[in-house]
Parts: sequence; structure tokens; C-alpha cells
Amino acid sequence: MARREEVKMAIRNFFQSSGGTTSQGNNLQSQEVTFVDQSSITINHTFESKPTVTIVDTQGNVIVADVQYTSNQQVVVIFSVNLSGTVILR
Repeated sequence: MARREEVKMAIRNFFQSSGGTTSQGNNLQSQEVTFVDQSSITINHTFESKPTVTIVDTQGNVIVADVQYTSNQQVVVIFSVNLSGTVILR
């Protein structure tokens, strides 16, 4: 299994073991947005509150970035340099 997929699976397992639920019962909601060579990314979502944001680069490394909740339905992630990877909202 590729390193990136291992990291994404570990993150999913962590959130699932945290006991969170949604109105759909035990089915935890998440949204993944892939980005390429970006210094920022704006994500619209349908969560009822501000989601947890996890960023993973193409090598499977968890990235620290500036996360701004511009509304209850939108998140802006700002990187210090252009990156490629996946943003996971939970």
C-alpha cells in the first residue's frame, strides 16, 4: 500500500475511533479534496459545524497550514509554499 494511502487510512481510523457520529448514525461523514500546486484552497462543505481539517501531501506527510473558517459552510486553507495533496474534512 502506498505511503499516502496508509496515512489517509490511519487518519480515517483515528476519526472513527473518536466516537463521533452524524445524523446518519455511526456513518461518519468526511470530504476529501485533492489539489495540485496550490498556495491556497477554498472548500465548500455541507457539515453542520466547523469540520476538523487534515492535510496530507502527495508523499503522505501530514501538513500544517493556516486554516480559516470563513463561514459554517466554507474553509480556506493557506500554505506557505505551493503544495499538492489532499485536504480531508471531518
